[in-house]
Amino acid sequence: MVWPIVVAAAPTAAFQLPNLVQTSAVRVSLVGFGLVVLVAAVLVQVVRARRAEASRTAAADDSAAVELEQGTAVRYAFGQLATRLVRFTELRRRDRRSELPAFADRVAVALAFYLLPKVPDVRANVYQLSADLGALEPIGHGGAGDTAGVFRAGTPYGDRNLEWVLVGGAPRIVGDRAADVDVDQDLPGFEPRYRSYVSVVIRSHEYSFGMLTVDSPAPDAFTDLDAKTVAVVAAFMAVAFSLTYSSPERDRDSRKGP
Repeated sequence: MVWPIVVAAAPTAAFQLPNLVQTSAVRVSLVGFGLVVLVAAVLVQVVRARRAEASRTAAADDSAAVELEQGTAVRYAFGQLATRLVRFTELRRRDRRSELPAFADRVAVALAFYLLPKVPDVRANVYQLSADLGALEPIGHGGAGDTAGVFRAGTPYGDRNLEWVLVGGAPRIVGDRAADVDVDQDLPGFEPRYRSYVSVVIRSHEYSFGMLTVDSPAPDAFTDLDAKTVAVVAAFMAVAFSLTYSSPERDRDSRKGP
C-alpha cells in the first residue's frame, strides 16, 4: 500500500526541489534528477501493470485448463457410463450378475478420473451389500491405491456403515478422519491411506444395494459439489443393481437389501 504512494509522490517532490535552491547549476542537476525519478516511476508502474496482467492471464489459463480436463472427463468417462448402461440393459438377466462387477469398475474409474485434476491420489470404490446384510463388499475400484477392504458386522466401522446403508442415510463428507466418531476404536497399527472421504448410499425405490465412496490422503479434499457428483454417479450404479436384482427377490427381505 505504501509503495504506490511513494511512486506517485516522488516525481512531484523531485521537481519541487529546484525551487528551494538559487544556484543555476544545482537547479539543473535537480531537474535532471527529477527526470530520472519520473522515468523510474513510469517504469515501475509499467512493470507492475505487466506483472498484474501476467497473473490474470496465468489464472485464466489455469482455469481454462481445469475446465478442459473436467469437460474431457465428463464427455469420455460419464458418456461411456451411459453407453455401457444401455448395453447392460440388453443383457439377459442371468448374465447381468456376472457383468455387474465390470460395470462397477467402470463407474469407479470414471469417477476417479473426473475428480483427479483437483483431488490428489483420489480413489473410488463400489461396495455391494451382502445377501445376509452382514457385510459391505467391494466389487468395483478405480484410481490410486489398492481395493478397499470389507466392512463387516460386529466391527465399529462395519456396524455404523451397514446401518447407514440399510436406512438410506444422507451423503457423508468427512474432511479429516482423525475427527471421525469411531477413530478411537481403530485396531492397533491401522493406518488407512485416506484422510478425507465422501460416501453415498447406492439406493433405488427404497432398496439399498451398497455404497459408493471416494477418498484421498489429503485433508478437506472434497467439496459439497463433489458429493453431489458422487451421488449422481451412485444413481448410475443403482440402475445397474435394479436391473440385476428383480423386485420379487428384493421384496423377500423385510430390511430392503438385495
